[in-house]
Amino acid sequence: MRIDIGGVRLYFDVEGAGLVPDGTAMAERPVIVALHGGPGADHSMFKPVLGRATEFAQVVYLDQRGSGRSDVSGPALWTWERWADDVVDFCDALEIDAPVVLGTSSGGWVALTIAHRHPERVAAVVLDSVMPGPAGERLEVFERLGGAEARDIARRYWDGEDVQDEWERVCLPLYSRRPGGDPEARDRLARIRWNRDVIEHFRRSLAAAFDPWPHLDRIVRPVLVLNGEDDPVATVSAARGLVEALPEGASELHVLPGAGHGVFREDPERAVALLREFVARTAAGKGE
Repeated sequence: MRIDIGGVRLYFDVEGAGLVPDGTAMAERPVIVALHGGPGADHSMFKPVLGRATEFAQVVYLDQRGSGRSDVSGPALWTWERWADDVVDFCDALEIDAPVVLGTSSGGWVALTIAHRHPERVAAVVLDSVMPGPAGERLEVFERLGGAEARDIARRYWDGEDVQDEWERVCLPLYSRRPGGDPEARDRLARIRWNRDVIEHFRRSLAAAFDPWPHLDRIVRPVLVLNGEDDPVATVSAARGLVEALPEGASELHVLPGAGHGVFREDPERAVALLREFVARTAAGKGE
């Protein structure tokens, strides 16, 4: 399905019921709005894992502007602020009053931007594999996981060199600690619709433009931070730094052992269980 939001058509999909029978009444379930990473990928990276969440919530998958099946728009509008505002406008159009916004990787950057830019518009925020560690620390993790070659390619890639093929061959497989021959993982990657222009724009300018730190004190809703123990880009120390910088009592961190980048992919059972508990507490708090 597509919806026009201020002149751009955004693709979305919905899984699970919003209303379910509860005795003689209909009970409203929480709504999770899922924001994919990349940037420039699409919502298919969440499927089928987030389908498990339909036991306790309705899941709305959104392809962000410039990604997947949504309109491409243009580089001038591929910004963290515009993507965040798009999500709020999208929720307004569908009358989703207080969603749980879940973002993985760069989608978490968008979710975090929503949380401080529109603090009252969300019920809660889930950040999966979000905060990049210092360059030196990330390079150390790549070397630990893939040796000196991986470290060198990662350094050159982040320095802006044209090493895309080497990056995809050597470094990208190290994002995951699951066996590389996993058929489900291969199929999931093959399904993704990539907009390479968006991810190149991210590498060359957008990544450096992301700076949420001065705005974290504006966040007023609960934040669940999930991180893989062996994530080579969103490092554990960076996740801890984010939680420490958020307002006291507003966040919680769970580090999943043996997991790489993207914990819903890496450890789906544990990640969805943590999501279930968090959503239940958020809904209970909302009702008090």
